[in-house]
Amino acid sequence: MAKNVGNFVNRAFMRTVDLDLLRELLTPHAAAIDLAWDTLPADDAKCRGALFDLFKNNGSKFPDALLDALHCILILANPNGQAALEETAARFGVQLVPEADVDAPDDGRNLTPRHLALIAYLHHRQIFDKAVHRHAFFAPSPLRLVGARRGVPSRHDDPDAQEAFRAACSTFFARRYQGRICDPYWYPEAGLVKVIVEHGMSAVTTTVEENGEQKVRTIREMTLDTICYEPATGHIKVSARTAVERRELANLFAQHLLGEPDFFKNPSSQRLFTLRPIQQKGAAWEFRNDWDDDLKEVFVKEIEIDEADPERSGRGGSPWHLTMWDNENALSRLYEMMPGIDLATLRISHVKLLLRFDVDGQRRDVLVTIRPHNVASFRDHMFEARIFEHLRQNGFSQAPPPLLLAAAAA
Repeated sequence: MAKNVGNFVNRAFMRTVDLDLLRELLTPHAAAIDLAWDTLPADDAKCRGALFDLFKNNGSKFPDALLDALHCILILANPNGQAALEETAARFGVQLVPEADVDAPDDGRNLTPRHLALIAYLHHRQIFDKAVHRHAFFAPSPLRLVGARRGVPSRHDDPDAQEAFRAACSTFFARRYQGRICDPYWYPEAGLVKVIVEHGMSAVTTTVEENGEQKVRTIREMTLDTICYEPATGHIKVSARTAVERRELANLFAQHLLGEPDFFKNPSSQRLFTLRPIQQKGAAWEFRNDWDDDLKEVFVKEIEIDEADPERSGRGGSPWHLTMWDNENALSRLYEMMPGIDLATLRISHVKLLLRFDVDGQRRDVLVTIRPHNVASFRDHMFEARIFEHLRQNGFSQAPPPLLLAAAAA
């Protein structure tokens, strides 16, 4: 549930939002939020200002049903959400925005992600709900596992396998959070097996206002975990809140959908990324991106070193660690501050690279954290495939040994 409607509305949005759409959203709740449309100023700018003040000053008192609607719209009110909406609408042959609005004199500048999400929520609810599920696959920091063998098919079309997987997930999350709802949704697509696992989280008790009185309510938030398995490559990508949950979902998928409980459990499964190229070349290291015309600049924003065993992952194993940050090149700054340093004798525990893309005139900065042996994390998954190709071409990706596993939190 949305706690702060300020996340939904801002002045720029209120200046451009279609007031008829906003009225359609608010009318069922007009009495509860003390809104009388007939009393709003006739002047367009003043009307929008009054509505903005309503959200800003009274948003915390909006009824739960309206807060829930705003929260649902917010889920897709971002570039990845817009992409999910547009792709889902195209698949169903639905045009979200009328031609008249697309060809309007303002060149569609009002068609922001918030605006499109609002249209879909009000007029294309089936598209909206499916896009929410699709958007879940763009969640940050999923766990990526690479299977031991290519070509192992999934049994996602088998009702018995589906039910076994659902029951196992339900048992796991019921023990973990004491929730009673756990529903998987299956989305086979272009050689991929995509699964949404919707389940409840731990109950939270909070105070709410109801009819002018303060009440205590206990709620259990729902969340969406995702699994994406590619039989052709043996890759599986799992997104969930904790590493324990990511590993367990991968294991349950292997057990019930692949029929091999140990498919993702090889001891070598934690080796996918290395920072050896930087360690070997030191200050002379450069990021190579000649093949990608859209990647304009790469900045080494942060590097952390210590004396731990290079084969060890995570913190620990060293009496000290040093983190160097720089706006453009933390590696050069490290050598400037410590001219005699020899990275070959130390461990680089992590590096943060900022990749600056220019796509159709739009600048997109993506911060990528590489942490051996199993972490390559970033938030904008629109560039996922391209970023992993850059990591491979720059020697950061370790090819999995034949018939072994590798894993990465991507």
